Amino acid sequence: MTDAITVAGEAPGRAEATFRPRDIALILGSFLVSRLALVAIGCYALSVLTPAGTPVPPGTPIDFNSLIMQWDSYWYLSIVEHGYVTTEFNQPGGTNFAFYPLYPALIWLLSAATGMAPQIAGAVLSNGFFLGALFLLFALCLRWSGDRVVAGFAVMLLCWIPEGFIFSVVYTESLFMLLSMASILLFERKQNLLAGICAGLGSAVRTNGVLIIAYFGLSLIRERGVVGAFKFWREPERYLPIIMTPIGLFVFWWICMLTVGDAFAQKTTLIRGWNTGFDWPWINIANHLLSGYTASIAFIVTNLLMFLASLTLLTRKNGATNWILFAWCFANFLLFWSNTLSNSLLRYAIVLFPIYYGLSLVLAHRRIAGTVVLVFMGIFGLAL
Repeated sequence: MTDAITVAGEAPGRAEATFRPRDIALILGSFLVSRLALVAIGCYALSVLTPAGTPVPPGTPIDFNSLIMQWDSYWYLSIVEHGYVTTEFNQPGGTNFAFYPLYPALIWLLSAATGMAPQIAGAVLSNGFFLGALFLLFALCLRWSGDRVVAGFAVMLLCWIPEGFIFSVVYTESLFMLLSMASILLFERKQNLLAGICAGLGSAVRTNGVLIIAYFGLSLIRERGVVGAFKFWREPERYLPIIMTPIGLFVFWWICMLTVGDAFAQKTTLIRGWNTGFDWPWINIANHLLSGYTASIAFIVTNLLMFLASLTLLTRKNGATNWILFAWCFANFLLFWSNTLSNSLLRYAIVLFPIYYGLSLVLAHRRIAGTVVLVFMGIFGLAL
């Protein structure tokens, strides 16, 4: 098996992934070890504390559902079981219209097809999507760098990133990351229709799914120049991913309109139920840092650390790809920072997979520094 296959018509150094047995072993091993470690620490935590933080009476059996059902998981489950409804589930003004439809639809399909309980189906899907994302991350990093060490280290970083347990519970992060990776890889291979389908599905998972347009647009400018990028009649199929990206969002708006007569019910319920608001990013960052609330400060600090990590994408001189990846990450950070709520800022940031590529470029061949970072991330992640 060859190390890499150069793609015709692309810049030197572009390589398609050819997974060797040791690459597969590294990906599967990283996945299994990290997930088993999280299960072990989760079971220990549940043996001494309830999810509410109170001590567990001796002899109380472990509630394994608590390992896979966290916070918003119950909202997704409500969509699976009841569809979109205006019922306020223990949160005044909050309804399940705050959550996008693709992930709960997939849970429903798997549960109906197999007879699995919806929460089990959700955990199976999340872990399956996460494993698929690890293979795609390896493929993308190898394509961009031509270096298997960089690709493998990026996989390990993703497996041990703090709050990475979110990839294995009933949450959308694994699916969103998988679709984002697939759309970028397919776009770079000029498989335009498939890239558009993946991007369109991504916008039916999370609000920031539409921001992948920034990557597509900047890539076209890189390929054709600023003037040439507007000449869409030349190879018009290249613009399919941009056109198709918001389809998932439009479908969600359509569902909301048919159900409650408000196409923007998602925004309405976020404002009423979660007190979500928007302000200039620098104002929100300052407010989070000066809030006096430990959790708010911790989330904004960890989010800013992820942003600093994204700057590693700018340390290489090997072309515009890294700059475009950084621009996509930066667009996402601007959206995150515009939100007045801070409680999900770390979770939102860890799906920005180019960050692991940038970090790996810096750390993969520095064994001591790389090991220190992995150990720190693992300990912090298990603590969370």
